Amino acid sequence: MQRYARIAALVLAGAALTVSVSDALAQTAAPASAPTQFYPFLGYWKGHGQYGAPGKDPAQLALSLSCRRAVAGWAVRCDFVGRGDTTTFVEADLMGVDPVTGIGHWYAVNNQGDTHDHISEWTDAKTMIAHYEWEQNGKQMRENVIVRFPREKHMDFRSVVTENGQEVGAFFGNMSR
Repeated sequence: MQRYARIAALVLAGAALTVSVSDALAQTAAPASAPTQFYPFLGYWKGHGQYGAPGKDPAQLALSLSCRRAVAGWAVRCDFVGRGDTTTFVEADLMGVDPVTGIGHWYAVNNQGDTHDHISEWTDAKTMIAHYEWEQNGKQMRENVIVRFPREKHMDFRSVVTENGQEVGAFFGNMSR
């Protein structure tokens, strides 16, 4: 009888472990929808862009962007590099969706000392808009970004920074994978 009790106890323990593992996997499994909206960024991208202020010749940049799934599929992590003749921009990005509010966030930290939490929204399956607002030296600053994926392996973007509503800088370009 003791032998059957031990076997029953082992079977029940195994079943409990299976349920626990299944629950843990369900909680960490890739999401069904919201964060996957950033999946068009996945892959390695190369291209060209320009960065500058109104009335000045823009700097020409060679661009690279490498994006992958992160946090068990709940986010997309990207590394960006823009190289010009006299400057190099480096940025790390993390994109995800707050599951409570449904708001998309694009966190960006770059080698210029900027740390931004862009609020993002997809207007359709191929277009993301994002913005970040802050105050600097008593002036209202805003960055507006639009990223489009017009074809499967093509991306174009435009980022405009305004100061009290007047454009002070723009960064735009296109990339392919």
